[in-house]
Amino acid sequence: MKLAVAVIHGIGTQPDLRDAEGQHTFAQNLIGSLRRRLGAEAEHVAFQSLYWASVLDKREQTYLDMLANEPVSWRWLRRIVTLFLGDASGYRKVSQAYDTTYEEVHQSLRHGLNALRAKVGPSTPLVVLAHSLGGHIFSNFVWDQQKLNATPSCPRDPFLALETLAGLVTFGCNIPLFTFAYDPVVPIRFPGHCLTGQVREQARWLNLYAPADPLGYPLRPLPNYAEVVLEDRAMPVGPWYKRHTPLSHLEYWDDARFHAYVADYLCQLLPACAE
Repeated sequence: MKLAVAVIHGIGTQPDLRDAEGQHTFAQNLIGSLRRRLGAEAEHVAFQSLYWASVLDKREQTYLDMLANEPVSWRWLRRIVTLFLGDASGYRKVSQAYDTTYEEVHQSLRHGLNALRAKVGPSTPLVVLAHSLGGHIFSNFVWDQQKLNATPSCPRDPFLALETLAGLVTFGCNIPLFTFAYDPVVPIRFPGHCLTGQVREQARWLNLYAPADPLGYPLRPLPNYAEVVLEDRAMPVGPWYKRHTPLSHLEYWDDARFHAYVADYLCQLLPACAE
């Protein structure tokens, strides 16, 4: 395989359902579309969905079930707030004694990356497609791993050490909301250290957001992020009746223009990747 592509979901409930290949429901349409657009080159790309929702979904649903007999109104809105904000607040890093959820979420990512690593070699370039809170989670995951790496030397397995990270496509990304507690704001080191010169030249962090998406933000205005993020692209996504509303936050997954945007980058990167 020339290239590995991992797909991470964001906030909200996600069923732990998979197809025969092992890809989770949230990623299946995007992966299928990318394969069709890549044509014959798709044979050289290994895909893997990275699923972490199970860490928090059960706790959130248990609480909502307990509200059934309580005199509360706007239940549909409470459900949205609980499932969406519950993910963000539940994932936050807390004191070491209680800090299990943060590590459980990262362990879920690590499990998915191990499955992807089984399909590719240790030096295979990695592209990550991360939606919503998934972008923040993956950024933290990379940050923690980079602190462990002995850089600039390459570790024994540079893929699992995330030192072959060659592409990052964040969409509907809310990283800015999690930076205000920090001064200075420092992004992850990008790209990875263990890439060939050709791949490094094509390495890109691309950030796409729908203008009406209240949870999707540009990244380059953040301090120091313009050094690692090549592009903030504003692109309305979804059918006409959702495209210009907050509902666009969930529409990237099925949007043909977004699929074409990602496929174009993969086509640009693939010639630089050796088999």
